[in-house]
Amino acid sequence: MDATELLDIKQAAALLHVSETSLRRWTNAGRLRSFRVGGRRERRFRRADLLALLEEHPAGGGIPFASGTHACALYTSDLARAEQAVEFLADGLHEGSVCFVVATPAVRRRIFARLERRRPGLQGDIAAGRVVPSQYAGTAAAQLEFWDTQLSAAIRAGARSLRVLGDVSGGRLARTAAFSQVLEYEVDYHRLVVRRFPVVTLCQYDAGALSGLDASQVLQHHGDTLRYPVERVVR
Repeated sequence: MDATELLDIKQAAALLHVSETSLRRWTNAGRLRSFRVGGRRERRFRRADLLALLEEHPAGGGIPFASGTHACALYTSDLARAEQAVEFLADGLHEGSVCFVVATPAVRRRIFARLERRRPGLQGDIAAGRVVPSQYAGTAAAQLEFWDTQLSAAIRAGARSLRVLGDVSGGRLARTAAFSQVLEYEVDYHRLVVRRFPVVTLCQYDAGALSGLDASQVLQHHGDTLRYPVERVVR
């Protein structure tokens, strides 16, 4: 094998725009091939294997999210919202993450109905606490307190990774607060939750309810979105 084709873990992570921790997890799980070299048995990756992964999952779609990711997706229909959610949750459950689904009961029912087709044991996941249904509190402070309590409890129970799917536009906070307050909540969520816990977050917003300026501000407050672009418009 040509040594020039091999990248070390730092170079491979930069090429895929993910963390080194994610690469180690994927190779340990057999999702990505690596080679061990030298006395320290350091990982090396074939450039061709990395490029094949990118080709199979273009623009990051389907590539496992790195811990600490805080991205958003804009939907234009109930179907789009549900399909975005199912892809995100199915990937998280495959990775072994505890998944929190924050949406109104009606929206959760639509998401779970589609997710159950991909994961027939979904009801068992809910009963075991691997999927945690919830809905947004009426204030940012109450919601942040919820995250602190629930995510801390999940970690104490043995969870090694967490996922949060939140239908922000459909939540009580968005209905009762000014949009600027919703953005302030996003900033506080990133500072107090994303930076403290091993969590991957996808915030969903209704594109039809946002002005062009609002949509721009949402994207600015979710800097990981361009690294992990979720399908944002579905039919």
